[in-house]
Amino acid sequence: MFRTVVRAALVALALGPVAGAQDGEEPIAASRHTVVVGGATLRYTARAGRLALRHNETGEARGQVFFVSYHLDAPSSRTPRPLTFVWNGGPGSNAALVHLVGFGPKRLVPPAIAAPDARWALEVNPDTWLVGTDLVFVDPIGTGYSRATRAEFAKDFYSDRGDAESIAEFIRVYRTRFDAHDAPLFLAGESYGVTRAAGVTAVLQSRGIAVRGTILIGLALPLATLSDAQRQAFSLPTLTVAAFAHRKLPAPLGTDLESSLREAERFAAGPYLRALEQGSALGDAERDNLTRELARFTGLDASRIDRRALNPSRMQVGNELLRREARVVGQYDSRLTGPLDTTQAMYDPTRDPSLASLLDPVGVLRYLRNELGYHSDLQYQGPFGGGYPGATTFRGDWMSLKWDWGRGTARDSLRPPWPPGVPRLAIDTPLPLRTAMERDSTLRVLSACGIYDLVCDYYGNEWTAGQLPAALKQRVTVKRYGGGHALYTDPGVHAAFSRDVLSWMHAAQGPRR
Repeated sequence: MFRTVVRAALVALALGPVAGAQDGEEPIAASRHTVVVGGATLRYTARAGRLALRHNETGEARGQVFFVSYHLDAPSSRTPRPLTFVWNGGPGSNAALVHLVGFGPKRLVPPAIAAPDARWALEVNPDTWLVGTDLVFVDPIGTGYSRATRAEFAKDFYSDRGDAESIAEFIRVYRTRFDAHDAPLFLAGESYGVTRAAGVTAVLQSRGIAVRGTILIGLALPLATLSDAQRQAFSLPTLTVAAFAHRKLPAPLGTDLESSLREAERFAAGPYLRALEQGSALGDAERDNLTRELARFTGLDASRIDRRALNPSRMQVGNELLRREARVVGQYDSRLTGPLDTTQAMYDPTRDPSLASLLDPVGVLRYLRNELGYHSDLQYQGPFGGGYPGATTFRGDWMSLKWDWGRGTARDSLRPPWPPGVPRLAIDTPLPLRTAMERDSTLRVLSACGIYDLVCDYYGNEWTAGQLPAALKQRVTVKRYGGGHALYTDPGVHAAFSRDVLSWMHAAQGPRR
């Protein structure tokens, strides 16, 4: 460990101004590393630190954004390598999972045998995206080591608009600080990070910064607005997957997963959707038949399905599918289960079995400190709190409790009406990513969803993409994988997903602009 820390310090000195501080900022820790992936030797520079977000008119620092980046040293081609900015969701999640389980050059893996003192191991990640793109993992304000500089500035960041504006500004600062203007730019976000990626793409476009491609993981494809009936109907195949995983589907439906999904998809897009669209006009006999069919496709008891609404939900499947076994089904990976807690009045994500033990937080800290040479005594903050001062409300200081889920900050109400006839910025439209694609004919989108993820309806994404106008449809790629919400935690899926991403990214670069 001592040698690693000393080496990082010496490299930081050798890298000179690139790793240094500006205007009183803390220095950026820089170190050089080598890994072998697929027989190829990758030599890269890692940087870890915080960049200031400054008010444009006063230069006052409003926030500090923590990042970890990886750039290959002396790439073989003279063409700039792509640069991909990656974040997680929440809102409130730091980037550690996508970084140190997902796509960084090294990953943390759990011990083979669970024990109180067992450490997660750090090893080379055979599925790292560094093979095909330089990487920047970003912790939005309020997550990881990223903070507002004063408490009163926090509201500027804790909204969809403020979040997208701040991450877009971070990207501008990063490209300026490290002279990365020529690199083809890609964005990747997971979960709420999908919403963030859509907004950031639009903000960057409004600032004249082109994005080549946006990668969306684990959330609804934000390119169209579905009706309530469509959202309900297209969620059904995901519920069928959960029932199949726990052998709750009747024969012959439950004998083969792919054929079960095809049948569920046909029913969802046909009889089920038509029935939901009829609403109160639906007759009693039709309701009885549909209730039986929904029970068949979800594994739920028909008596537990609301005949009026005909709307079995992911939460109902999670709580009732395995009730006889006194188990609950994980919302983020329906293959995983935990003990049923009958005292739980409302869903508590901290007790969701599919969110447990995804990553060792101590291993993250040791990697940042010992491998990358970045030292901070701040709480490396995630979505479920744990910091000082202690929480006084349910679910701790999870960002969702601080988030403005309305139009944005209160200052939006003070803006003058938009002039009639003047085109809006993409970020100000209901579907900012779609608007950005309509304005940039080269922008591509890749959407990925795990079929065991009850939060992301894979079939809804596929249907949505299939209904887009031809000019958009040809630039949208939708993939389903046999994984959960963080689909890359499944080893086989991880490898396939990384291959697909790098192949798609290569095609998305196209000719230089």
